[in-house]
This record gives sequence, structure tokens and C-alpha cells, in this order.
Amino acid sequence: MSFPQPGRRPGDPYRGRAPGGPAFQRGGYGPPQGPSRGRPPSSGRAPGGRSVWLDPVLVESLIGVAWLTVGTLGIGADGAGTLLLAVGIAVVVVILVENRRRGSHPFDGRRSGDLLRYGGIAVGAIVVESVLLGLISWSEAAPGVAAVITGAAFVALSRSTGQRPTQWLGAVVAVLGVLAALISTQEASGVVSQGVLGLLVGVLVLVSAADRIGLLETLRDRFR
Repeated sequence: MSFPQPGRRPGDPYRGRAPGGPAFQRGGYGPPQGPSRGRPPSSGRAPGGRSVWLDPVLVESLIGVAWLTVGTLGIGADGAGTLLLAVGIAVVVVILVENRRRGSHPFDGRRSGDLLRYGGIAVGAIVVESVLLGLISWSEAAPGVAAVITGAAFVALSRSTGQRPTQWLGAVVAVLGVLAALISTQEASGVVSQGVLGLLVGVLVLVSAADRIGLLETLRDRFR
């Protein structure tokens, strides 16, 4: 299934389709090449039978804000933490406004179904591991394990969408989660690792959302 692509505009070179040519997108977020791998994807249909089309930019923005909130709680809700969260929310607003202005490109029903499935599994797994680690008095490692689960969900989604940047994002987030979980085993380091991990993951996911709409390329061209 294909979507209408807006033409190229000055300062907005990240999308468009040349007549008779292949799709043109920045950041490697083009349509998947070849058949998808792994389990057969879900249909992406809601219980009422209507297809659900999810905008990946919106989803990544929400994930980014969630992780920035985790980081803010880790370093303290006062002062610098509140300021960083406010800056993050402002960045999200800019990303969403630019995404709407340039024309959003939601996933089709199949990929949206995969996104819902992997997202639901990830949220459920994060809740379970947080409860279990709390029972064994190792709650300091919960943010690190949650980051590993988040990264694994991104990697799994990349197998369905064929978008390599999503795969790299998931791998980096998972590695950060492993490092944070190891650091949390040290005495009095759990809060520090949660704060740094939350901010890093939040920034990475927001950078991915900005790159998905070509905003990074536009900023790079503007400041050259």
C-alpha cells in the first residue's frame, strides 16, 4: 500500500517522489525493501473491523517524553530536572508541528498492527519486571531492564518495517539499558543511573522522531 507523497519544497527536501523514480526520504525511513521477515504480521484492524493507522512520529514522541520523565524523576523533580523535562516537551511540540506541516505518513494497517503488538508486549513486560524486581529488593535495576525491553521492541518493529535506523535505535537503547542495570548493582548508584539513562534514551528517541520527518537534515542545511 502506498501513500500520497508531497512534492519537494525549498528547505523541506526530505520527502517526495520524482516522476517515474523511487521514493525519496531522508534518514533511511523509506518503505521496506523485499518481503518482511519473522512472524506473519497482524492485520492492524480494530475490533470494529476498521484499520488502525498509527503515526510513528507521534509514537516516538510519546516514548521520548516518557523516558525524559523517568530521567527527571531520577535526578530530582526540582531545578534542573524540571527544566530538562520542559525543554523536552517543547522539542516534542516542535516535532509534532513540523510533522503536521510537512504531512504525516502513518504506518499502514499491517505495520500499525505490529506496532500495537510489540508496544503492548513491551509495556506488559516492563510492568511485570518492575513488580518482580521490587519484590526481590532490586528495583534500582528496573529502569535498565525497561530500556532493554524498549530496545528489543524497536528492533522487532524494524524487522516488520524494514527501517534500519529503527534497528540501530533499538540496539543502542538496549546496550544503554544493560550498562545501567550493571551500574545499578553498585551501592547508591541506582538513582544516578536512572536519571542519566532516562535522559539519554529520551533524547535518542526524540532525535529519531526528528530525523524521521527530515528535521535534522533541514537544520543541518540551514546552519552550514
